[in-house]
Amino acid sequence: MPKSATNKNSRGGRIATASLEEVLGAYRDLRAATAELFHSVGVDATRTRETARVLGLNRGLAWRLSRVVREADSAVAVSDVPGRPSIEKLIAACRERGAPEAELQAAIAAFDAYQRAVDACSGDRKTLAMMMANHGHVEPFAEQERARRKLFEGACSVWGGQAQVRFVTVFVFPSADDPTRLDAGHVTGFVGFRRLSPRAWPLSYEAVHDDSGASRSFMKVPLDPHGVGEGELQLLSEFCDPPRPKIEVRQNGDFKRFDLAAGPVGNEGLTTCVFGSHLRQLYPRYSETPDTAGFMVLLTTPVERVVFDMFVHRDLRVPGPPRTQLLDRLKFPHSNDESLFDEQSLPMAEEPTVIRGGIRAAMHLRIPFYPRLLEYVCGRIGHGIDAFDGSRFEMAYPPISTTLSRRFDLKPAPR
Repeated sequence: MPKSATNKNSRGGRIATASLEEVLGAYRDLRAATAELFHSVGVDATRTRETARVLGLNRGLAWRLSRVVREADSAVAVSDVPGRPSIEKLIAACRERGAPEAELQAAIAAFDAYQRAVDACSGDRKTLAMMMANHGHVEPFAEQERARRKLFEGACSVWGGQAQVRFVTVFVFPSADDPTRLDAGHVTGFVGFRRLSPRAWPLSYEAVHDDSGASRSFMKVPLDPHGVGEGELQLLSEFCDPPRPKIEVRQNGDFKRFDLAAGPVGNEGLTTCVFGSHLRQLYPRYSETPDTAGFMVLLTTPVERVVFDMFVHRDLRVPGPPRTQLLDRLKFPHSNDESLFDEQSLPMAEEPTVIRGGIRAAMHLRIPFYPRLLEYVCGRIGHGIDAFDGSRFEMAYPPISTTLSRRFDLKPAPR
C-alpha cells in the first residue's frame, strides 16, 4: 500500500492524508479480519438473523457487519463499517464465544487502520460516502443477473446438477528450468456441488491449444503428489470434502475430462472438490508477433457463482488485469481460434478487479479455505504471493454452454 501523503496545516504542522485507494485497501484488510473472526466462532455471515442471535447483537448491527463481510465490491460497502462502539460489542461477543485472541487482536488492528485511513482521507464517514458515490463505480446490470438466475434454475432441473461456487486460480511465472518459458500453478474446483441425479458428472476439463485452436502437448506435475492414478493425483485432498472423492478420467476429443463418479444425490452427496497441477514450460515468455498466454474454464455446470483469479508474476510486466471474455459455446461449440473470440463474446457488465494486500485480501466468503489454498500453492510453486499482481473476475449465475477466458499479451524479447 502506498504511504500516505502529508500536507502542512495553518500552524505549520503536518496532517496525514490518505487516498481513496488506501481507504479501500484498509477496508479489504478489515473485511478479511472480520470474516476470519466470524469463521473462528462458527458464524455464517450470509445469515444475518442467525448472526444476531448467536452473537447477541441487534439485527441492524449484525446486518452491517455481515454486509461488510459479504460485499466483495469495496466501493459499495466501505462506508457501512460500524463505528468503534459497535466493533467493541462484536469483539466482546466473539471473545465470550471463545474466539482466539490472535483473531480478536487482528480485527481490532484492522479496524484501527481503517479508521485512520478514513480520518486521513475524508475526516468522517458521511464525506467518505459522498466521495465513494463519485468514485466511478458501475454496478452490474440487474436485468442480466436476473435472466442468468432463471437460466440457472432451469438448467439445474434439466441437467441434474448444481454447485455453489466454481473457481479457477492460476499463477503464471517464468520457468525455473528455462526463463524464456512460462510455468503455471493451476487450481480449479467446486464448492458445494450437488448431484440432482445419481449419474457421474464432469468437474474439470484439461487441454492446451495454440492461438489457432490446434491441440498442443504439455507437461504437468501434481501439486499434491499423493494417490494412485491420474484422477487421485489431480486432487488437492486437503481441500476436498470428502478428502478423496472418486474421480474417473476420460478422453473426450482434444480434452481430458475428470468426472465425479456416480453417487448419492442432494445433501447426502454434497462434495467440495479441488484439482491442482504445476504446468511446466506451458507458453513462450516472449513473442515477436502478436500472441497471448491465457487460461479458460468451460462452464458446463449450473453454479451460483464463478470466481476466476489470475496472479501474474511481476517480472512479466503485464499492465493491468488480464482481459476477460465470456465466449459463446452454444453457437460455437468447438472453436478455440483466438481470432474469432471477439465475434464469439457475449455481453457482460462485470469486469476484473485488482487484488491488493496479499493473501488476506484475496479471501472469498464462499470459499472458506481459500487463504490456506493460496499459501499451499505458493509453497508448491516456490513463489510468494507478493511476487505477483493479482486480479479477480466474478460473476453470479454464469450461463452454461460458455467458456470464460482470461488472457494477456506476450511481449517481444528485450534487445
